[in-house]
Amino acid sequence: ATAIRSELALDPPVAGGRVVLPSAPGHALAVVGPDGCFERLDDAFCELLGYREADLLKAGWPSIIDRDTAETHADLARRLRAGDLPMADVETIYMHACGLLVGVAARVTRSAIPGADTGHLLLDVELSDATARS
Repeated sequence: ATAIRSELALDPPVAGGRVVLPSAPGHALAVVGPDGCFERLDDAFCELLGYREADLLKAGWPSIIDRDTAETHADLARRLRAGDLPMADVETIYMHACGLLVGVAARVTRSAIPGADTGHLLLDVELSDATARS
């Protein structure tokens, strides 16, 4: 995860004037904006949840996670954005596009993407063999 954040900070890939998330074998990456909506996603994150990128970009992050953890995540996001926490490990359940529940563990940090303010959060999901098969 640290290598991914360093790569973003030092040499971010750009396409069409927009910073592109690097491909990181064994990881799925997403950037969540200050409003809780996805702003950038890599292909692995989209595949993990079974949605097209355009659909996830329209959805707010809390709208596809279970309601029991939404408030906890909102509190962690506030603390991360305020700089009270350097990172947080979270576990949640997403609804896959086919209707199945997908358990996900992610490390969340303030985004290191150039041009993104500290209100942006980077979700880094380390994919296990079981997660990749879900």
